[in-house]
Formats: sequence, C-alpha cells, structure tokens
Amino acid sequence: MKNYALAYIVLFGLLSCSKEASPNVEVEEDAVFVDQGTSQYADNNPLNDVLFQAFWWDSFNDPKIGGYSSFYAFLEDQIVSLSNAHIDGIWMPPSSEGEGMGYHPRKLFDFNSLHGNKNELVSLLALMKSRKMHGMADLVINHRVGTDTWNDFTEPAWSCDAICMDDEGFTNPNAFGLVPCGDFDEGEGWGGARDLNHKSEEVQLGIKAYLAQLKALGFDSWRYDFVKGFPAKYVGEYNASTPYYLSVGEYWDGNPNALRSWIDKTSETLSENDTPKAAAFDFSIKYKLAEAVVQKKYSVLQANPSLAAIAGYGEKSITFLDNHDTGCINRNDCDNVFSKNTSELIQGYAYLLTHPGIPMVWGYHYFFSDSFGSLQKEINALIAIRKAFGVNANSKVVVVEAKDGASGYYVAQIDENLLVKIGSGAYVPDSQWKETRKALAYAVWEK
Repeated sequence: MKNYALAYIVLFGLLSCSKEASPNVEVEEDAVFVDQGTSQYADNNPLNDVLFQAFWWDSFNDPKIGGYSSFYAFLEDQIVSLSNAHIDGIWMPPSSEGEGMGYHPRKLFDFNSLHGNKNELVSLLALMKSRKMHGMADLVINHRVGTDTWNDFTEPAWSCDAICMDDEGFTNPNAFGLVPCGDFDEGEGWGGARDLNHKSEEVQLGIKAYLAQLKALGFDSWRYDFVKGFPAKYVGEYNASTPYYLSVGEYWDGNPNALRSWIDKTSETLSENDTPKAAAFDFSIKYKLAEAVVQKKYSVLQANPSLAAIAGYGEKSITFLDNHDTGCINRNDCDNVFSKNTSELIQGYAYLLTHPGIPMVWGYHYFFSDSFGSLQKEINALIAIRKAFGVNANSKVVVVEAKDGASGYYVAQIDENLLVKIGSGAYVPDSQWKETRKALAYAVWEK
C-alpha cells in the first residue's frame, strides 16, 4: 500500500476505550502505520457518521495523484487509512460516462468514466464495504447530454418526451435532431445540458433502473445534484424505489429555513405515500462559519446559525466547509471558497467535528491542502474525539461565550462532557474541565 500523500499517519490511543468511559484521547504523531482493522465505531447508524467527499474538480487528471492508473486506483489506496481514521461514508464522483467530471452525464448505464473503469469502481466499493464503509453515488438526474448531438440519448435511449419543452434544445431543433416535447420544466433550468422532464414515466422508470444498477455495483447512499432543478417530490419517489442507507440533496441555499422546507417536501412520493425525508447539505453553517472564523465575528454562531441548530434537523444536516464546486481547485469560475488558510480550516473542522449535524470532510483538504500534514492530523484527532465521546447528529449545544475580533473565540459545551473553543483568544475553563486536545486555533476539554 502506497498511502500516497498521507504525510502524517496517526494512531489513536482511544481504540480500547468505551464511549461511556469518558476517555482522554491521546494521539501519537508520526507513528509507523499499523492497520487497526475495521473501525470499532462502525454501527450502521448515519446519526453517528463522519462522511468524506473523496474528489475535487478535475481530480481524475490532477498531477497530484500521478503514479496511479486512475482516480479510483488512487482512492482505493487510501481506504484502509480512512477506515482507521473512522470515516464512515465516502461520496464518490459521478460514475456514469459523461463530459469531464461527469456532471453532464451522457450514458447513464455505462460505468466507465474518466475517474476509472467499471471493474476498478466495483473493486473500490467492495473494499469499502469490507471495512463497513458506505459508498455514496452522485446522482446527476436534472439534466443530460446526447451521445453525438445535444439530445440523442443512448444507454438508455429516451424519446423527445424526456426533455422539457422549454429547454434550450427547442431553440434550433433542426440542428440537434430531436424537438423537445416533454412538459414545461418544473424547476430551475440548466443551460449546459438538456433539462429532463421528470413528469415523464420514461424518465422516472429510467432513473429507478439507474439506482438499481448503482446498488448492484456496491453503492448504498445517494447524493442528488442540483435539486433546485426539479421538485422535491421526485427525490421522495426515487428514494422509495430502492433501499438505501443515506440520501442527501444539494439544495444550494444559505437560508436554513429554505433547507428545512426542501427536506420536508421530500417526505412523500408522487402517489403521496410517506417516505423518510432526505438530508441536505448545510450551506447555512458553511457561510456562518466563514463569517465567524475568517471575519472573526464569532458571535454569529450564538443563535441558531444553521440547519443543524433547528430542533429535529441535526440528523438531516450534512455540515461541510467546501466541496468540488466551492473549493476553487482546478477551476476559476467559483467564489464560494471557505478559506485556504490552514489555521482557519482547522477552526472550521474543529466546529463541524464537535457539533451536531453529520459532518463531511473534503478530500482535497485532507490530502493536499496542507503540505505539512497538520490539517490532516487535527482532523483525525477531532474525529477520534467525536467518536470517543459519542458526539452525534443530534448532540446538544450550549454556547458559553463568544467574543469577536482577532483575539476572539467561541466556546460551547457539547452534551454534558465536552467543552470546545475555536479561535486564537485565551480562554480558561473552571477546574471541572480537563484538557483533551489543544492547538493554536482551537481547544477541547472533557469533564
């Protein structure tokens, strides 16, 4: 095993400790790597999970993964270390053949992509499953491109009814070979590809067959791309068609009430049968954390700053700092980056990994954003603390103090047994608290 780009390998002293024992977490740095086996915290309960987005923009041809036959091969070489770090689920890039990263899918049923071939994908997913880790498929079902023209769909072949009649393909049908004849688009349009008509039974059956094929490959979780493009009821319909572990939608909105509203609307199928609600990426905490950590306005974290802070929605909140769209890696068309400063990134992860919601670590941050390895080391330590102390999606937060400015900080008690400070300002808790982890940008104490 190469364990490429893992500059610092961390062994956790907490492996023999129980959650009830209120363990003092110790982290041995620069140790020789020893596989600790399947994570002791793997419990098949998403409320206790830490997720990992494995890719970034154009990761399939990024020179940083040189020496591997494909991105899938690179990622397979990291799975044991990620398992030892107690990562529970891995969000994979779009697996169907398509343009570039796959966000303009061409052949949904062809699983040979620029990320690697089908056999490599199946091997990777099988290794993850053997480590009790979950594979999350990226579902790009709002839009699609044709094989040779704008709209000649193959694998599967769909008729003109599959394309919304107000799609751009209608502007010059003679040039594209197929006049869109579906219903009007029910959501936001996407100009780069043909907007799919989800009222079409042909589309619905095709997507359900697609989910079944992804399950057969080894995926068990769904990430729905660009869900503002179609009504939430279709997410409910597709989720109900195939058993899954975790489902999350990309509803890109910084308003936590808007996120909650979308989540609630995923609770019914087209026939109005009840189905479990999907989760959503918590853009609200991404933006609030940037305001707090980067702008040093820590007080913004005091009152209901996120979807995860709304009662009953912690388990529906996937918290994160950046992803392939916002991280501005190998692209120049984004302006939503959280930060590229290591200290600020550490503060952000210190918050996410000690607070409610289901946190997601971004692979580029973990592997490559800090050549000294300090960010990866701190992420590993924070995951270890979260797992050892039983912090979960519905943990309770009591804000103790928040102070703005360069010497400011945010301090909160998590459940009954942890105290967390982010920020460089000095804070001394009372004698009932014992230091568990301390870095320049954050500190954690246990009771």
